Parts: sequence; structure tokens; C-alpha cells
Amino acid sequence: MLSRLAAVFFLGALSALHTAVAQDVGDDMEQDISESSEGHQREELGVNETTAPPIQKLLLDLDSFQPIPMKLVESNDLNASFPNRFQTAMHFGSIVADGFVIVINERPQSIQNLGRALLRQARALGVGDSLTKRAASLIDLGQRGDWPKLREELIKTQAAVEAAMMNLHDEEMAHLISFGGWLRGFQLALNATADNYTPQRAGGLSKLDVMSYFIDRLDTLNPRLKQTPLVSLLLSKLKTIYNISSKAGERPPSQSEVKDMRDLVNEMEAAAMSKADDKGNLDIRE
Repeated sequence: MLSRLAAVFFLGALSALHTAVAQDVGDDMEQDISESSEGHQREELGVNETTAPPIQKLLLDLDSFQPIPMKLVESNDLNASFPNRFQTAMHFGSIVADGFVIVINERPQSIQNLGRALLRQARALGVGDSLTKRAASLIDLGQRGDWPKLREELIKTQAAVEAAMMNLHDEEMAHLISFGGWLRGFQLALNATADNYTPQRAGGLSKLDVMSYFIDRLDTLNPRLKQTPLVSLLLSKLKTIYNISSKAGERPPSQSEVKDMRDLVNEMEAAAMSKADDKGNLDIRE
């Protein structure tokens, strides 16, 4: 379900889609060498089927949470900029998460804004060159209303960024991009479920393996980053969400539990997008 956004945006589909991406360079030998190298990199990053389910599956799962609150999607400040790479990486992931919802709801103007925003954030992360053509393609497809190809292009976009981050050997940023995408998707799913609760929808929210994965990723950040107020807040609230979901056991979370988790994830997303300095010190106005 949508809560399995985990690493799917940036650590999910490269192997399955590598042939399509490699056609841009058109060299089969280079493809074989690259696939082998990327396989080792993915192993080092802890990528597996649990944390990186097929992105096509994700697109189908998103439909089960409809209607997604579009006001929440539109509240994401696409022009936001941050003085630290932690928040920049998370924001990139959140924009891609919103992109899947925008595609499902077929909003061409939003796609144009999203393509430009992805390019700006990629440049801030130092991988803008890898995304220039993809961003232009997203905008063009949005103008033409070619929604099936837009889905494919979003997949290729995340694959291009994943490859760029791996080439930079920037493991932490790769994880944080994935975490940002998962957190935003989880927020959208929780808000949608809280607004229109059914046990069936709530049952798709309890993915303890994915939560555990990201708790571990935050727990193993370098000490300087882990000790910042921002990361401490995110880790604490994510552990609380995990505990609530864990107590539900095999049953779907109750309406009250869903609302509690929604409030916590809203606070997490607000912190991730709040003003913080380059040391992760928060400036959150209550």
C-alpha cells in the first residue's frame, strides 16, 4: 500500500527499468557493466524487495486511498529552499510523492510546476544535470495530457536521480530522499484514511517492516546529523508511530489510532519542511 513508499521512489525501480533508461545511451555492453555495478551499490545501500517494491505496484496502491486530500498536496511549497542537504533531500522525495497523486488526478498545470521544482531541488543536491531532460519531458507530457507516459517518465526520473546519488557514493542522501518520499506518501495516506475511515483502508497503513527500516536509517546517521534537533524529533515521532501500529497487531488500526498517527506524521512533515539552519536547529512556530 501507499505506506510502502519507503525506498520505492529512489531505491526501487532501477533494475526493472534499467533497460529503458539504458536505451538513452544505446550501448548493451555498457548496460551490462552498469547493471553489475548498480547491483553492488544497491546491496550496500540495503535495498531489497521489502524496502523497494515495484513502483508500478505503488501506483495501483495509491488508488486504494482515493480520494487523496488535494489541498494537502497543494500545500507543499515547491519553491522552498533549505540551507542544509538533509531537508533538501527530504523535500525532493516529498515532491515525487505528490507527483504520483497529481498524475492519478490528471492535473497538467501541477505537473509543469512539479517538473520545474524537481529540477531546482536536484540542482541543489548537485545532481541537476541528470534530471534536465527528464524534467523537460515531464512538463511536455503534462501539457499533452499523456498520463500513461507520465507515469513511465516519473519512474525514469526517480531512476536517474537514484543512479546519480549512487555515483556520488552519497548513501545518507539517497536514504533521506527515499525517507522524504515515504514520509510524504504516508502522510497523504493517513490523512485520506482519517477523513474517510474504513478498516480496509486502515489495514494498508501498518507496514512495520518499512517503519523499522527507516528508524534504523535515522538511527545510523552520522552522529553529528543524528544529534540535531530535527533528526531527534523525526526519529522520536516515527518510533511513536511504530509503537501505535505495533500495538494494533494483526487487526487494522482503529479510527482513533489512525488519527493519532496522522497527527504525528503531520508534525514530522511540518518539521521536515520548517526553517532549520545548516546544523539542523529548528525554528518551529507553535
